[in-house]
Amino acid sequence: MSKKIIVIGAGVIGLHCAYYLKEAGFEVEVIEAGSENNEEGCSYGNCGLLVPSHFVPLASPEMLRSGLKMMLDRTSPVYLPPGKNISSLPWFFKFMKAANKKSVARAIPTLYKLNDESRKLYEQLSAENKNQSGFTNKGLLMAATTEKGLEEEVALAKIANDLGIETQLLDQQQLKTIEPEVDLQVTGAVLYKSDGNVSPEGHLRWLKSYLKASGVVFRYDTSVSSFQLEKGKIKAVETGSGKLNADEFVLATGSYSAKLVGSVGVKVPVISGKGYSFDLQKDRLKLQTPLILTEAKVALTPFENTVRLGSGMEFNGTIGDISYNRVQAIINRTQKALPNMEKLDAKKLDIWEGLRPVTPTGVPIIGRTNKYNNLLVATGHAMMGVSLGPITGKIISQLVAGEKPDFDMELMSI
Repeated sequence: MSKKIIVIGAGVIGLHCAYYLKEAGFEVEVIEAGSENNEEGCSYGNCGLLVPSHFVPLASPEMLRSGLKMMLDRTSPVYLPPGKNISSLPWFFKFMKAANKKSVARAIPTLYKLNDESRKLYEQLSAENKNQSGFTNKGLLMAATTEKGLEEEVALAKIANDLGIETQLLDQQQLKTIEPEVDLQVTGAVLYKSDGNVSPEGHLRWLKSYLKASGVVFRYDTSVSSFQLEKGKIKAVETGSGKLNADEFVLATGSYSAKLVGSVGVKVPVISGKGYSFDLQKDRLKLQTPLILTEAKVALTPFENTVRLGSGMEFNGTIGDISYNRVQAIINRTQKALPNMEKLDAKKLDIWEGLRPVTPTGVPIIGRTNKYNNLLVATGHAMMGVSLGPITGKIISQLVAGEKPDFDMELMSI
């Protein structure tokens, strides 16, 4: 008899969990607090990058050094509003403890393998949906505006080469051959040929349509209010629409995960990191290759008709509270590297804001909880939610099927 699995959350992680669970033969139901056509969540407004190149966890000595300098600056890429983060002090202490060379060295192979395997799964999904996902594999340019910044990127590229990632160091003249219509005022860049991107909106719209047609039940506008427990397991979830039973439950609610299961004694060490993005018409910025400005901490992704610019990591920021000074600072940093980019006024832009779920280790949480063996957690992907969506879904399906994933699962445990 097939198990029934309830997936809580219909973002990029929850939908991929539903996809691979359904592919494995399970009965799947998805519960989502938002409406069916709501595309305001973190899964939709991001830059859609697929990043095997991002193998260094957020909790690293470099992030600790640079982050501490930026955290109190209201215009910096990383911001820590003191008043909103007092209750998160235990999380920050764990972050500082994890930001050491030994922890980073352990995390690097796993983060690379997760991203690399996930990119391969995107290729398969793209072939299946006739590229409704907008999948491309043009690579990713990591561009530095200073000699020091470029030296750091070259050092990372050497680690990448040892992992099997093909890279290419480019000077300004070589960059011009790749981006002939963009004036890039940078010292140089490293091209990561392993990387790519998808359209977050296009991919998720296809996933929802495909899953519905495959028999997955969706319950929108349905919030989980509590969990019904029986003999050390979760028997059902209580919602505004009534009680919903299942054999196993998958928690994939991003930065809201900790609050949702805290009432039943499960501690999920995740806080939110707020980011911003906005789109420019492609005829106004004719970028062809995904680009990250390393010192400015700004990502730019070309889609079919637009280029999306994204940045920011405001810890425990809130939706509906746009810092126009911060967005303007993001624009100004970008324009220093792209002087031909049009002058923009943040207050006149249609700005998206989203809350990324961040763990203190910089590694996502994927696996069963110790307290309830039939509750699985899939969250904490920070800025790699889209990149790691498929592999997360596949790992969850393997765990439900009683299989052992070929990853360091202890590293991703709560």
